[in-house]
Amino acid sequence: MNLEDQWGALMYVPQPVRRRVPWEDPELSGWAGFFRTLREIMVHPEEFFGNLGPGGWAEPLAFALIVSTIGLLFTLFWHLVILAGGPPGETAELVYSLDLKPVALLGFMAAAPLLVLIDLTVGALCWWGSVALAGAGREFTPAWRIFCYAHGVLILGFIPFLGMLVAGIWALVLLYIGAKKTLALPVLRSLGVLTIFITFQVVLGIIFLLGLVAGLVGLGFLTLLS
Repeated sequence: MNLEDQWGALMYVPQPVRRRVPWEDPELSGWAGFFRTLREIMVHPEEFFGNLGPGGWAEPLAFALIVSTIGLLFTLFWHLVILAGGPPGETAELVYSLDLKPVALLGFMAAAPLLVLIDLTVGALCWWGSVALAGAGREFTPAWRIFCYAHGVLILGFIPFLGMLVAGIWALVLLYIGAKKTLALPVLRSLGVLTIFITFQVVLGIIFLLGLVAGLVGLGFLTLLS
């Protein structure tokens, strides 16, 4: 070995080997990959996001759509359970007044993936912007992969009443872990990314509520005029 080869060997720094996400592993069945990914996200999140290497956008999207839709439908189910908790006569009257007919419920269930897709898109853009503003890179796909897989905890919507609240808080923790492990950011910058993201979400929530209130006021005004 000549001197140049020896110097190259000394300067070589081995790169960490990142395992494939089970959901993206073609050697696993869909069910096995899905449940193994859920288990790794919930039980070993730091290891999971530390191994979350580069990849495509479609597989994380499919994963997030499945878990988020399941969580949303379970949340709807538990809300209906709450509505059905009163006396049968009052419950029937309330359900009738809200027009909660089977066709309407089936329509909402069919539209759930579309609602989830819209939420994922808006949230991922906010997360990407937060990552970029924190100086952690402007590539969309890495941020998208973190955001989608962090939604794995939304499967907790099957827990009665408090499931989605716990899942929402846990998802924020996973985003922080993703920024720290996948993007290799220090603690303070990871917290900065999360703070910017939460600020974006709060601002969007306020804008949505103001728009909703303005729409209801306008609708009431038109009703009075008619």
